[in-house]
Amino acid sequence: MHTILITGAGGGGGNNLIRSLRNSNLDVCIIGTNCLSQAVAKSNADQSFLLPEASDPRYLPELNRLIHAESVDLVIPNNDRESGFISDNRDAVETRTFMPDQDAVRLCQDKNRFYAAVSEVGMTVAPTVMVTDLDRLEETMAGLPPSDRYWVRPRTGSGSKGATWVKTPAQARKWIELWHELRGFRPTDFQIATFLPGRDYNVQTIWLDGELRFLSMVERLAYYGGENRLSGMASTPAIARTINVPAAIENALAIIRHVDPKATGSFNVDMKGSVDGVANVTEINVGRFPMITTIHDANRRMNGVETYVRSALGLPFEQDGLEEIEEGWLMLRELDTEPLVIHERELQDFDAEELRARLSNP
Repeated sequence: MHTILITGAGGGGGNNLIRSLRNSNLDVCIIGTNCLSQAVAKSNADQSFLLPEASDPRYLPELNRLIHAESVDLVIPNNDRESGFISDNRDAVETRTFMPDQDAVRLCQDKNRFYAAVSEVGMTVAPTVMVTDLDRLEETMAGLPPSDRYWVRPRTGSGSKGATWVKTPAQARKWIELWHELRGFRPTDFQIATFLPGRDYNVQTIWLDGELRFLSMVERLAYYGGENRLSGMASTPAIARTINVPAAIENALAIIRHVDPKATGSFNVDMKGSVDGVANVTEINVGRFPMITTIHDANRRMNGVETYVRSALGLPFEQDGLEEIEEGWLMLRELDTEPLVIHERELQDFDAEELRARLSNP
């Protein structure tokens, strides 16, 4: 038996990851951690512990103390803060980690740097400008292709925090000013992209030294809490559907290989379709699993979490090649319920095209 420590346990993403690990063929003991006592109380790990926040100087000593006390074989960070910290301090974490290259983690966690690095070599990403001066915002946005809407968001973070679409530079300025005045964000924390009205994809991959070992793709068909947001959108889907779009997958894989030629660990790619249907990469969440692990691992002989653990620990890996994506599996999510995975043929009157049409006019 191996002991696996998963950070962020008790949150939706951490608990989904733990469910996937339990649905694997691995014999494991699961240790969960979180910096919030209420999250620890909700954790579905075998044992759960309270740790300081990753920014706290006590975090690393307390993490290592727990690693030794519980004989932890592998740490899996499951949020941006802890994946960034563990990446930067991987040599000081006193057990095995399975992280991408340190420079790749830093690059992908800064959306401005990521966009600059991949756009300058001609890869397909959403046209984006960096906010440098609110007084020159209209001039800055003039550098974007003409569009009826623009996407404003912070350059770091997850969960669509601080993100919305606007129609004019004046609206963009008001939005940024509100986040500056009410939440303490600096104007230079933001970037603005051409709004992409097409289909919304997520591609999850697991790698070992540049070898792709797991790949899954889903489409977001409805957003969790989207109706309560100004944009009508969110990064977490209420309904997601497995799908296979080869051109989009090839774009995602090319960009991963560009940012980390010897990719190792988890790379999770968000993509959005342009008006002509081309899937543009909007960001890579690196070194951690997505909130929606449940759907990526649905109906797989070897799920992504098992692939990750076997690759990290050097355990036997008997699967021959990538498993084909079976389209039509759905993940349905709602407040205070576990995600349900079911095939669309089991649902009456389910219409993916109708849901896509709604997404195109949030």
